[in-house]
Amino acid sequence: MSSFAGRMKEYPNMSLDRFDRENLHARAYFLSHCHKDHMKGLKGPQLKRKLKFSLTVKLYCSFVTKELLLSNPKYAFWKDHIVALELESPTLITLIDEASGEREELVVTLLPAGHCPGSVMFLVEGAQGTVLYTGDFRLAKGDASRIELLHSGSRVKDIKSVYLDSTFYDPRFYKIPSRETCLHAIRGLVQDWVSRSVYHTVWLNCKAAYGYEYLFTNLGDEFHTQIHVKSLDMFKKMPEILSHVTTDRATQIHACRHPKDEEFVPASRLPCGSSASDGTPLSIISIKPSTMWFGERTQRTKVIVRTGASSYRACFSFHSSYSEIKDFLSYLQPINIYPSVIPIGRTHADVTELLKSMCRDVSSSAVIYRPLGTLKRTRPEQHTHDVDCADWLFEGADLAPVRKRVMMQEATPTTLPNRPDEPLPLTHIPLITGDYMDCTESNDDDEEERDLEEEERGGERDEGSVSNSGTPPRWEEFFTTEILTESQTSQPHSCSHTSPSHSTLTGSQTPELFVDDSAKLPSPSIPLSAGRGLSQAESMLIQSEDRCQGDALTNLDAGGEESGSHTHQSEPTESQVSSDFDIPSTPDSHTPGPDDLSDLYRRLAAGEEVITRTGSQSL
Repeated sequence: MSSFAGRMKEYPNMSLDRFDRENLHARAYFLSHCHKDHMKGLKGPQLKRKLKFSLTVKLYCSFVTKELLLSNPKYAFWKDHIVALELESPTLITLIDEASGEREELVVTLLPAGHCPGSVMFLVEGAQGTVLYTGDFRLAKGDASRIELLHSGSRVKDIKSVYLDSTFYDPRFYKIPSRETCLHAIRGLVQDWVSRSVYHTVWLNCKAAYGYEYLFTNLGDEFHTQIHVKSLDMFKKMPEILSHVTTDRATQIHACRHPKDEEFVPASRLPCGSSASDGTPLSIISIKPSTMWFGERTQRTKVIVRTGASSYRACFSFHSSYSEIKDFLSYLQPINIYPSVIPIGRTHADVTELLKSMCRDVSSSAVIYRPLGTLKRTRPEQHTHDVDCADWLFEGADLAPVRKRVMMQEATPTTLPNRPDEPLPLTHIPLITGDYMDCTESNDDDEEERDLEEEERGGERDEGSVSNSGTPPRWEEFFTTEILTESQTSQPHSCSHTSPSHSTLTGSQTPELFVDDSAKLPSPSIPLSAGRGLSQAESMLIQSEDRCQGDALTNLDAGGEESGSHTHQSEPTESQVSSDFDIPSTPDSHTPGPDDLSDLYRRLAAGEEVITRTGSQSL
């Protein structure tokens, strides 16, 4: 029994299988099949009144459903408002608000539901996503993969929501025999009974008006007879079924229905009478197709079970079993699943909880974006180009490797050539507070330009400068676990009289843009808490450099002036290249020599207080 209210969250302007209450305000109606629990309000006076004054409201269904509906005089007023749609043919439907003129366009596709004659599922595609309303359906395992319009090319369509026939979504109905299996069992029982004499009759105790036509047609073909029914009106527009049914009582298989609840009618009496036309009493057995009754069994049973002296139950279902529904949902993988039927003995919360595991996790299917690579290319020769024009970046040799920020790994610097006289843009270096090393393999364009500038200026010196035979201490020597040899600790190195400026070291033009060339920048004071990115060893090295620079400034103030012929512009150390901080050097300072460093290390090891002599600050 359907409990669906008629409205879908994604498309509330259309109503499906419900025609009363708030559905009276819908702009269009859809009927999946002609079973009473899906036709509530369809012949109501309020809806009839609405249709009388409406020019745009329509009822959409399949051709078979249209014929079945109009075969009943009670629904004759729908004749001018029914639109039959072709099966598996996407159709553009415009929903129009007659008061405001607002329009909403949807593409609706009817898919076979396998429930009863004319039954369909509605696949709705629009601005709010793709939604599937199953109505009542019976699909075997694997059937969904054979429905072409559930696919887009070779993949399943991205379905946002499924409004599901959950009649048997209960582990009690894990597996229901197929219709073919049930037909085979019923055929055997009928064969055994009717072969005894012409007065042995079988009554198919069918509850619903539609849905058992599968049994009628197959049993009629098997025994070369017609099935007795009360009226042929409902089958007049279905010739494939009409030829298998009759109103003549002189047949051994009946499917006529009692005017009242058949539960209280003896199985030995036919609705149309219990004797033949010549007055001979009939020997009658009843076969009641059922599914719910079998779901209440605690033990495994056969497809047909004898329940009385002349009564039988056959497991025959119009609805998919628990395992068939799971197979259907596993194939579609919708984001949302809304049950439209509550199984007997369950609540809406129970069914919703069971369906949660079948919903697709949106977070797990998020799109993952991968870098396509750097834009800059290595150029074999330099060309004159405008700084503001970036077209030259996309020409030339192959792309450089993708540059990424890595966590605590040793990185090999990769640089790209650039024009040494080309002005660089004003850059801003953010403070890095995480436990990361700023690897040269990065996708940041500013860092690439700074590395490019350092590479070109690394081997250049001022005209009056003389290269020093010594090499500055390397970071690997400060952090190695091996004991340094005397040769490693006694490298000849002295404080330089001139140190590379901040712009030379980092490629930034910030100081030169705002101060005169002759002006000298004061040495910045770097406190211990300058940033979490500095380690203890880095802080010590900064203090030692400040100390050396302070000595140089003190000597200048005292009148001691060094010879300009021995000025030396040291090559940037690896710490200056890869550190998270770019620290401008003090003008006219020099690099501490081995004796200064040895004295500093000895005092630090002894725990003595170290004080810089200029800009006094203790460690």
